[in-house]
Amino acid sequence: MKLITHNVVGLGVAAMVSSLAGCSVACIIASTLLGVIAQNIIDAFSHEHRGRYTRRTRLLHSLEGVTALTLILGGLVAGSLGFDVGNTVGLLVALEASVLSHLLLDSLTPNGVYILGRRVTLARIPYDDPEVNIALQALGLLALAVAVLARL
Repeated sequence: MKLITHNVVGLGVAAMVSSLAGCSVACIIASTLLGVIAQNIIDAFSHEHRGRYTRRTRLLHSLEGVTALTLILGGLVAGSLGFDVGNTVGLLVALEASVLSHLLLDSLTPNGVYILGRRVTLARIPYDDPEVNIALQALGLLALAVAVLARL
């Protein structure tokens, strides 16, 4: 899917999961920001350009790669912000859910993603299909609304 779709869904998922996990406001903000940052890291560092074609690589379009990214990035941020164990776990779970949303969305495209070394494709939707991207962005905003309502 398009990067804006990954950003909106990643933000919504991270906010919803951290909010439902009972994280502090600082943890929710950190996990939400990291959710968006991680989406951009995945796409910036895990594409290979060959002539006029671009394809995903296993580096960060794999279950193993995004889990490593979650542990490194989330661990560094939680440690630098001095989070307690509960908030650290909440941030890591929210960030993992956010990066897994990236894999789920990309698994809907013809090129798929890598799970335990195997390419997985759940559908053959073009990454730039406007209707699908808008619908997924709406779901991301819905997840964000759930996060806000859970904190009221």
